[in-house]
Formats: sequence, structure tokens, C-alpha cells
Amino acid sequence: MKKQCLGILGIVGLTAISTISFAKESTTVFAAASLTNAMQDIEKLYEQTYKTDVKTSFAGSSTLAKQIEAGAPVDIFMSADLQWMDYLQKQGQVSPKNRVNLLGNSLVWIAPKQQKAKLEVKKGAVPDLVKKSRICTGNTNSVPVGKYAKAALTSLDWWTAVQPKLVETEDVRGALAFVERGECQLGIVYATDAAISDKVKVVGTFPVGSYPAVVYPVAKLDQSTETQRMYQFIQGKKAEAIFKKYGFIPLHPTAKRK
Repeated sequence: MKKQCLGILGIVGLTAISTISFAKESTTVFAAASLTNAMQDIEKLYEQTYKTDVKTSFAGSSTLAKQIEAGAPVDIFMSADLQWMDYLQKQGQVSPKNRVNLLGNSLVWIAPKQQKAKLEVKKGAVPDLVKKSRICTGNTNSVPVGKYAKAALTSLDWWTAVQPKLVETEDVRGALAFVERGECQLGIVYATDAAISDKVKVVGTFPVGSYPAVVYPVAKLDQSTETQRMYQFIQGKKAEAIFKKYGFIPLHPTAKRK
């Protein structure tokens, strides 16, 4: 009996050692849909560098923030606007000392690649193409790109004319997809989203100051060593190069670089 117990203990011990040896630390990142391509590249580079696992989830910032509020296990949150990060901070989910404004972006008008018309975007004068088109953007009440778009259209005195034409989506990639398929003749998305698609082209931009600055804050929600390392990596030089490749504008040059 004694030998049998020792044998069982030995097997348990070996199993425990094996589990410890092969256990992988991982970090879960929730990021705005517009960050998908850049963060997938950063995720791959991070995993190659540190031999660890990163789990990413991409959606509208509003959707992700509500999931975090509901208790989703997340280590890092990257929002496409300040409002949803502030929302989580008010809920006690984010500490002011554990967040930074990381990136900037801009809004553009897009159309299917074959579209020949260009938009002259100026206050008060709504082009005929805009009046006749279905226009895709994010939900104007909750999705950051939609809120920025509403602010821009309102400042131009275009909102009354454009609102009935809007097709509002759950995130910016949904709006991009509608325009790619020709289901919307025009779309309002981020410049970075327009740049990744070979099925659409930019047909107009908004005047400077017509909408609030597009700011992407990032926050760590967990204090573990692994989360801290990923949080710093996202702010580092290698990640910055990837963000720049996709057209994002770095806003936080004083972060610790790796």
C-alpha cells in the first residue's frame, strides 16, 4: 500500500511539474475594430519575441466597454475614443494612472473603387452625390467613428440632409464592408480603414476642426507582470512602427520604449 501511494504521489508530482513547465502566461487585449490589422501584427511580433500567448478581441469600443463593465476578463483595453475609456474609469474599472492617449486618426469619405466623383466638403453646401446616396458609418450614438461623423456633419450643417441616408453599423469595419460591397455608395470611416482596402477609395475629407480630435487611449486593467510588459510593448518603438505603417499617428512619445 505504501509503495502504491508513493507511486501515485510520484505521478501527481510529475504531472504538476509538467503542467508548470508547459503552462503559458497569456494577456487578453480588447481593441477597437479599426485597430485590427495593426494589433494582429503587434500580437504576432510580441508572441515571437516573448514566447507567450496574446488573446485579442476586436469590436466597436462601446461593445467592448460594456463587456468589460459586465465582468469580461480583460487585461488591456484600447478604445477609439476617450468617452468609453472615461466611462470605464467612472465605473472604477480603469485607473487614471494606468491609461495613456496612444494614437490619433482622421475621418474620410469613401466610395467603391469605381466611383469617379469627388466630394467638395464645405459648410452648408451638401453635394448632390451625398443627397442621393446611402451612407455608411458607425452608430452615431455609441460607436466612436459614428459619433465623430455626426459631430463633423453637424458642424458643416449637413446633418439634417444626411441623417435619413445613414446606414449605421456596430463598428467601423462593418461600414467599410458595406461600401466595399457597393451596398452603400458612400461611407465615413477612419483614414486607416480606407487605406487597408483595395475595394474603396477616398473621395473626400473633412475640414480641420470640424470634429473632435480622434484619440485612441490604452489602459491596463490588470497589474500582473505579463500585462505590464504587453502594455509597455504596445507603447514601444516596434509597435509604433507598425501603427505608423497602417497610418495611425503616435501621440505618446514619452512612453518607455522597447
